[in-house]
Amino acid sequence: MERKKKLLIADDDNYAHDLLVEFLPVNELDIIHAYDGEETLKLAEEQMPDLIVLDVMMPLMDGRDVCKKLKNDPKTRDIRIIMLTGRDQQSDRILGLELGADDYVTKPCSMTYLARKIQRALSEPVD
Repeated sequence: MERKKKLLIADDDNYAHDLLVEFLPVNELDIIHAYDGEETLKLAEEQMPDLIVLDVMMPLMDGRDVCKKLKNDPKTRDIRIIMLTGRDQQSDRILGLELGADDYVTKPCSMTYLARKIQRALSEPVD
């Protein structure tokens, strides 16, 4: 039996967690939840998820710093990251990608669209 893919949802908004879970095939995924940047780093290192949906604006450490730390650590650098944020300036997108994010989605967005991006990222082979 193939192991379930691990998805870490990192967002300080409970509603965002609930909404994402509603649109994902939860029976096919092992979903982990983090509500601030420090918890996200800790869980990423402990759980080694296949993908992190990472909010940029979070308490204790913002998503950009989390992304940078994860991508600079040999243990976690291969974890895929989709940044999810209300910051929609072109410069924000470029910075997110330069920090190592694999994708950048702005809020508000269609949950169906985001769920498809997540499913696609989880199904692609790691480089």
